Amino acid sequence: MQYNQLTPVEDISGLILEVFDVKLDISGGWGYDHKSAVVVNSLDMPIDQFLNLFASLRANIELNLTLEEDERYGGINVHFLDGEQFSIENKTYDHIKFEITAMKEKEYAKVIQEYKDNYGKNKNFDMEAHFQKRKELSINFVADFWFEGLQEYYHDE
Repeated sequence: MQYNQLTPVEDISGLILEVFDVKLDISGGWGYDHKSAVVVNSLDMPIDQFLNLFASLRANIELNLTLEEDERYGGINVHFLDGEQFSIENKTYDHIKFEITAMKEKEYAKVIQEYKDNYGKNKNFDMEAHFQKRKELSINFVADFWFEGLQEYYHDE
């Protein structure tokens, strides 16, 4: 799956607030590499929640909001895979990997409607076949996210 990386913006926090009505105290870039890392200025939520939220927001912009209508994806989900911490040029970075899954928006609408029309209403509805179809229609890939300033929010569990 090839998608276009987002163009850097001057106020990433402001863009996210405007588009999603979500307030994040971040700056920097979209986190494609350490040079465009998302700078975490402060967090008012658990770190895992923030990471999943940011990954979801970026994936929705990349796979839906910036694409032509026929190319858009829906049912976009992110799943944390792993993370590593690096020190580069006296700065601490976290490199986080997420698996992203999605389905073309029009196909997603069809399978969701099929589910709603049949689940609990049609005794012949083959749930296994339905979820196999969803799996076959889905794309999945691993996406890299780079953050600066996360180490302040680690807690020993």
